[in-house]
Amino acid sequence: MQYFLSDIQQTVTGWIETVIEIPEQQALSSLRERYFYNNMSLQPHQMDYVLDITESKEKLEAFRKFYCIKKDKNPFIYGQNLVRLCEQIKETKF
Repeated sequence: MQYFLSDIQQTVTGWIETVIEIPEQQALSSLRERYFYNNMSLQPHQMDYVLDITESKEKLEAFRKFYCIKKDKNPFIYGQNLVRLCEQIKETKF
């Protein structure tokens, strides 16, 4: 009986975590769509990079901190592409 209740608790916890993550994933997806729509000239490796950094809020925040705020050099996204991405990140609400 204890294992059964433990399994139920884990299942419910998983559902709650999924429901909590839905708005975050929607915001990340919307950011990706807007950025790709406005930057049709990206190379495949740049698109892969944007997909990677927009995989989670934590990755996106780390990117924003290093490249948008601290102005560190990014080997994948630079120039106007970086400026546009930073602007769109700033406009994204989580």
